[in-house]
This record gives sequence, C-alpha cells and structure tokens, in this order.
Amino acid sequence: MSVCPVLRRGEAGFVCGYTNKPIDPFSWYCIGNYTECPIFIRYSREERQPAAPKPEEAPKPLAEVLPLAPERPEAEFEKAIKPVIDNVVLKYDDLVKKLDDAWKDYENNVVGARRQWEVEKMSLLRAQELLNKTIGDYEKMLTEIELKKDFMPTEAYAATRKDLEAKLEALRGLLDEVKAKYMALEEGLGVHFRRVLSTSTSAEVISLKLSLSKLEELLKEGKISRETYEKLKKELEELLK
Repeated sequence: MSVCPVLRRGEAGFVCGYTNKPIDPFSWYCIGNYTECPIFIRYSREERQPAAPKPEEAPKPLAEVLPLAPERPEAEFEKAIKPVIDNVVLKYDDLVKKLDDAWKDYENNVVGARRQWEVEKMSLLRAQELLNKTIGDYEKMLTEIELKKDFMPTEAYAATRKDLEAKLEALRGLLDEVKAKYMALEEGLGVHFRRVLSTSTSAEVISLKLSLSKLEELLKEGKISRETYEKLKKELEELLK
C-alpha cells in the first residue's frame, strides 16, 4: 500500500504537506491511490516545471573584479612633495614682489632726497663762505690791534684782544661744526645715491650732468665762488664714477 509522501502526522491528527491543512487520509487519496489526488497532481506538476531563469547579472566593472594596483613610489613621492614645493614657491614669489616694490620706493626716495639736497645744501656752503670771510675779517682786526698795541692803554688792548679772540674761537667752532655736518650729510646721501645709481637707468646720470652744467652757470653769474664750484664739481664727478 502506497502512502502520499507529503502526508504528515501532527498533534491533532494528519496534515497535508502541500496545503498544511488537517486531512483525513482514510477518506481521501492519501493512502493507496495518492497519485490520483487532485492536490498531489497540481503541486507535483508545479514542482516538475523548470525554475524560471535568474535574470542575467550585468558584468561588474573591471575595477571591482580586479584589485587596484598599488601606486608607484614616484607618484606617492610627488603627492607628498608637491604641496611643500608650492608653499615655498608661493611664499617667496610674494616676498620678491614685496622686495621689488620696496626697492622701487627706496630708489624714488633716494633720488628725491638727492635732488632736494643739491638745492638746499647751497645754504650750508654759503654759510661756510660767510663764516670764512668773517673769520678773516676778525683775524685782520686782531693783526691791527697788535700793530696798535704800543699806542693803546694796556687794559684796553687786553680787553679788545680778548674779545676778538673769543669771537674768533666761536666762529671757528661754528665753521667746524657746519663743515662736519655738511660732510656727514654729503657722505650719507652719497652712499645711498651711488647704490641706486649702480642699478638704475641713466636718467639719474643725466640729472647729475645737468647739475654740473648748472654749477658752471652759477659760477659765471657770480652766485658761487670758484672754491665752492670746485668742491661741488668734485662731489658730482665722484658720484658719476
């Protein structure tokens, strides 16, 4: 006697394995001729049908199938060093620009100061000429006093001589002070101007040559002495060397 292979015994009785419902196998097809059971026939047909093919999967990207090759050591080095290079280059590009701007300002300031000095230093040179002349006058007066010594009261001679010598000493001290300050300014500005002159265009050189021509005009017009002319000419020629 054949028995349906899906017939199961449960706690409450028999259960059809296809429907999972209670069933009386003795009054149904479960025992003996289960192959004629309509439930068996229906479910067994479904089991015999081929399973629906799975949808074909799209091919995976090559990058997901193959492992990525490790980066070249050179590429890793470039990636590490490039930010450092960029940072240094950017920093010093900016610094060079600032230095160029600062040098341009420096050039303009030096040239402007030199031109102004060429005009205003004339007052210092004129002061030296006046001091030299005044000192010469007092020296003559002192000589004359010596010649009149025998014809003057002793006290008057002594007082006059003392007064002249005091004035001469003060004038000579003032002259030395003016000369020292003039030379210090001339040298200080000259250092800066020669520094600029060595790198600048020839415009400043032309300006100096014009200054030499101006000196000759001042000498011809009697506005400066020969001594002052020679002194200024020498200073300008030193700058042009």
